[in-house]
Amino acid sequence: MHKVWAANAAAGLNGSFFKGMDAMRLAAGAGLDRLGLGPQPSPSRVLHEAPGLRLRRYDSGGGPVLLIVPAPIKAHWIWDLAPDCSVVRAALAQGCQVYLVEWHAAPADWGLDEHVAAVARASERVREATGHRPHLMGHSLGGTLSALCAARYPQAAASLVLVEAPLCFGESTGALASVVHALPPGFAQRYAHVPGSLVSLGASLASPDEFITESRLDAVAAALHGPQAWRRHLLAMRWTLQELPLPGKLVAQVSDALYREDRFMRGTLELEGRRVTPGEVNVPITAIVDERSRVVPARSLAGFVQATASERTLLQHYRGDVGVSLQHLGALIGESAHRRIWPRVFDWLRELEPPRADAEQASAPDLAPPAGGASPRARTRYR
Repeated sequence: MHKVWAANAAAGLNGSFFKGMDAMRLAAGAGLDRLGLGPQPSPSRVLHEAPGLRLRRYDSGGGPVLLIVPAPIKAHWIWDLAPDCSVVRAALAQGCQVYLVEWHAAPADWGLDEHVAAVARASERVREATGHRPHLMGHSLGGTLSALCAARYPQAAASLVLVEAPLCFGESTGALASVVHALPPGFAQRYAHVPGSLVSLGASLASPDEFITESRLDAVAAALHGPQAWRRHLLAMRWTLQELPLPGKLVAQVSDALYREDRFMRGTLELEGRRVTPGEVNVPITAIVDERSRVVPARSLAGFVQATASERTLLQHYRGDVGVSLQHLGALIGESAHRRIWPRVFDWLRELEPPRADAEQASAPDLAPPAGGASPRARTRYR
């Protein structure tokens, strides 16, 4: 099936059909909004706006400074879906200072370099506002961009919280390898912007069990589980309809430089004229993985963490929830994730905070990264 689809695509399939599909899915999403199934975001304001992104700031306390980097594939509000399944609200309840990158209207010539540099600029804005380097949090491709940013711009991250982020490829690529290798290199660059529906189709073809069958089974299970799980499933399904076009250059570089050639792990990836490797990442890292996932295998993230110079790492396993539509979203919105995983993440972040007496030094203009994360210590094994 992958080869048939790839052959048709490579033969000259234009994006007009999928642009129409995007419009239809957005209209369906608007219909669900009118039924009360739209996003319920926390209050925020735009701190900074530039081509390709808005930087949102949420009301917050005086705790750890977070910069959330959503995947640019769909809308940012999966991190803030509803009051009972929102990482943003959970962080605010813990007293964190929360900032979030909202990707929008990225120019057609934006690739990995531009997206990673945009995260670094957002981090600098947060540092200017708070006096502290933020902890970068990213899910899926957002986690990939966060890790690349920490490698290329060491001053941008106090630590990394990576949620099912693909970083180590080759044998660790998972289900998406079949679609990536079925298409010719550079295929996506024929599009100025790749319609979101085309990206969604590719993912569904790569892992129909995970994106189609399991989603339908989750609908049945959620309906039987109770109204709260059923509503969460519908909210997640609504989010999947929020298609966003991606720059063709970005899709091509992710497909070729990362998935096909594994350049980051091999040490041959260049960002803004400089080679970057996992070994240049020396900040503390929390990695949240799902051993069941075929889209982002656990080893795709764990292999990266093991290759870094980080002296403090924490591995957490997400084991699934009912009512999340796609298990790939469960670590962000699932009941067990908010009961078991995220409280541990916030405790871990507080452990990294410097003593109050060091606060002024942390906000000084010298942005050289610390030698081993929060404080010198022996490398911590995964826990």
